[in-house]
Amino acid sequence: MILGLWFAPGGLVAQDLLEGTEFSKKYLVQLSGTVMNETFSGALALLTLMPPAPGAINPYQLTIDGFPKTNSRNSLFWNSEYSEMTAIANEITCDIKRTFVKPVPMYFVFMSPELLRHTGALELLGDEGKKYAEKTALPTLVNARAGRLKLRIHSNSVSGTVWMKGYDPVEKAFVQYSAKIYGKRTYKLEPKQELKK
Repeated sequence: MILGLWFAPGGLVAQDLLEGTEFSKKYLVQLSGTVMNETFSGALALLTLMPPAPGAINPYQLTIDGFPKTNSRNSLFWNSEYSEMTAIANEITCDIKRTFVKPVPMYFVFMSPELLRHTGALELLGDEGKKYAEKTALPTLVNARAGRLKLRIHSNSVSGTVWMKGYDPVEKAFVQYSAKIYGKRTYKLEPKQELKK
């Protein structure tokens, strides 16, 4: 018999991941992975684990948002309110709910290759042109139609994986974002709310 397990609507929970704090825990995480055929690393995000909202069926509320700015290149926005969560011990799995008629307000952000092609700088200046185009073009925001987040949360660290898939209106194709997540607990950090170039 395993002691200390209790059943919540989201699954069996062996421990309270918010134990020792009244409100929330924040982790500054690094994202590394692929989107389309491009690999990336070093993207930052702020992961926040909170008590569930009143009436919520998930055992926790969890958000991931680009840092230091929301909508940063190769970042994502995840809100567990729009996913089905299972929590067992220190492991959390969230799957995007597929029953919504409306789009799910979760997304990833990346530099669509089509944006770089249309600047004309690539053909004229090669690598220098690509750097210029990347600085001047705004990344594409792709709303997720499917996805899964798997995390292992400890008191001072977090690790896991995420994938999201959605339709890119610039590329006119479905695009998949996949990343590994790793980070440490942090205090009093908030992402800026606007994207500035």
